[in-house]
Amino acid sequence: MNRLTLPGTSLYVSPLCLGGAFFGLNPPESETLALLDHFSGAGGNFIDSARIYSDWVPGELRRSERILGDWMKKHGRRAELVISTKGAHPFIDSLVIARTSSVEITDDLDGSLRVLRTGYIDLYWLHRDNTHLPVEHFIDLLNSFVRAGKIRHLGASNWSVARMREANAYAHKSGQLGFVANQPGWSLGCQHARPPQDPALIRFDAASDAFHRETGLSATPYSSQAGGFFTKLTLPADRRPADFEKNEFHTPINLETGRVVAELAARHRVSPNAIVLAYLWSARSYPVVPIIGARSIAHLEDSLAATSLTLTLEERRRLEQVSQSGLA
Repeated sequence: MNRLTLPGTSLYVSPLCLGGAFFGLNPPESETLALLDHFSGAGGNFIDSARIYSDWVPGELRRSERILGDWMKKHGRRAELVISTKGAHPFIDSLVIARTSSVEITDDLDGSLRVLRTGYIDLYWLHRDNTHLPVEHFIDLLNSFVRAGKIRHLGASNWSVARMREANAYAHKSGQLGFVANQPGWSLGCQHARPPQDPALIRFDAASDAFHRETGLSATPYSSQAGGFFTKLTLPADRRPADFEKNEFHTPINLETGRVVAELAARHRVSPNAIVLAYLWSARSYPVVPIIGARSIAHLEDSLAATSLTLTLEERRRLEQVSQSGLA
């Protein structure tokens, strides 16, 4: 896979980022390690985790970071990888209680470094914002980590455009590093999906697109394939999940979008998942590196096929129109 530079950094990343939300769960640990091997062997070097990942399943805490740390220790190629992870997320059993104090974020970062068994994080994301705190609190704290050599670059996940803009303005004014990347929920169809169950989740929209076009800031979207919704839509009714109609993407506009996705997939001889990924980065004026949540080697290969696919301007316009995305 060809690599691209994230603006404002020295990071060269693969066009896809392997997400670790379910490392060791689905797939289980041995298959997760095989996925990491396969992704790396295909040229992938960008891997994303979070301090909170896997904690929603009883048993081992911090499983995702621990497995990634095991894999890196085994292969010993840390310098070739771009590792990102996230802190400042509420505990699973108290999601309404923010964890964004200096002590809590410092504890998250130090814990990630310890479990990943690395001396630094290439791209450290704030997993949640807390609008009750000024942006100065976050920028000053993260830059203290940069000066200590613990992190190299700053990212925002589930932050509003207004708060990212304010934070980067303060960073520039104070001569410090600002956010170089945004990690929102973004996929084809997200603008007309049902509202997320967690109101703290930020979805990409027209204002987000305008912000990224203006600033050139990188986007690293999670849920980039809409949870496989458009692929499942092409299955016979008796092979779809029993609760398929309750899927957050199962709305009239997205059903119509699915018909266009299926048509383009047939034209390009790829899966709907590949079309959905190619939609995100085709003809954008800013870097887009989607996070993929592969559950098997076959799923990973399905996503890798998108790296050689470029939609035409006409095809992309058609997807924008049918999905009523509101994006330029």
